Amino acid sequence: MTTPVRSTRIIARLTVAAALSLNVALCVVSPAFAEGPPNVDAIPADPALSALVPAFYRQKQPIAVAVNPEIAPVKFIDEDGDVAGFAPDLISAAAKVLGLKIKFVQASFDSLIPGLAANRFDVLLSLGDFPSRHGKVTFIDYLNVGQTIVASPKRQPTLKSLDDLCGMQIALPRGTAPLQRANEVSDKCVADGKKAISIATYPDTSMTLMSLTNEASQVVWIDSPAANYNIKKFPDKYQAVYYYNLSSYGIGFGVDDNGKRLAHAFQQALIKLQKQGLYQSVMQKWGLPAKDGRPTFPINDPQM
Repeated sequence: MTTPVRSTRIIARLTVAAALSLNVALCVVSPAFAEGPPNVDAIPADPALSALVPAFYRQKQPIAVAVNPEIAPVKFIDEDGDVAGFAPDLISAAAKVLGLKIKFVQASFDSLIPGLAANRFDVLLSLGDFPSRHGKVTFIDYLNVGQTIVASPKRQPTLKSLDDLCGMQIALPRGTAPLQRANEVSDKCVADGKKAISIATYPDTSMTLMSLTNEASQVVWIDSPAANYNIKKFPDKYQAVYYYNLSSYGIGFGVDDNGKRLAHAFQQALIKLQKQGLYQSVMQKWGLPAKDGRPTFPINDPQM
C-alpha cells in the first residue's frame, strides 16, 4: 500500500516530468543553493522564550502555518513534494527555539488573510507587509523585496517607467498588491490618450511565467526573489526589463492579543537566531543577498 508521504512525492515527481515535457520553468531549487544547511533539528528550546508563547497556542499544537509555496527560493515545493526554502527554514528554526510544533498547510495566496481571520491558520508564511493590511495581520518583517518586470530575451522591450506598459499584454499572480498598481497605471494610460494595459492574472508565479513562455503575455510582473531565481536559472527564457523597490516580506500573525503575543515570541526567537548566526547562514544557503535582509525583525515596518 502506498503511504501518503510516498504518494505526495510520486505526484511531485510526475509534476516535474510533465513540466519538463512542456518546456516549463520549474520552481525547483538547484542543490547549489542549498549547500551547508544549518541543522534545525538540533536547535534547543529556550525556556525563557517559550514562556512568551500564549497558552492558547501551546495547547493547540501543532500550529498551522499557511504557505503559498511558489516563490523559489523563498518558499516552494521541492522534488520530494515538501515545503522548502528560506522562509520555511527560518520559521522552523524559530519554532524550535520556542518549543513549538508546526505544520505547513499549502494554500492559495488569496486565501491566506481570510484563512487567518477565520482561524483556519495561525501563521502566514509569508506575504508583503503593507499598511493597508495591518488591520488584519501583524507582520514580522524578515526580508526586503521589490518587483521585477520580466520579458523574453527575444522581445527585449524597453521600459523606462511603468507608463511604458501602455497597450501591452501583461501577466501577474492573482491577488497580489501590484495588481492594483497595474490597474492604476492602465487607467492613467487611458487618461493620457494611450491604449489601456491588457492585464491577465494567474493562480501563482509559475503559471504567470508560463504565460511568457507560451507567448500569452509580453511581460510578467512578479516578486523579485522569484524573478532573480528564474532569470539566473533560465537566462534564455527570462530577462529583467524593469525593477522597483516595494516593501518587505513579513511572517503574518493575528491582530488579537494572542496573535500579537505570538508574533512577539517569534520575533524574539528570530533575534536570538540572528545573534547566533543562523539567519545569515540560511540567507547564504538559499542564495539571497545580505543587503535584502531584515536582521532586526521589526513588527509592522514595511520600509515602503
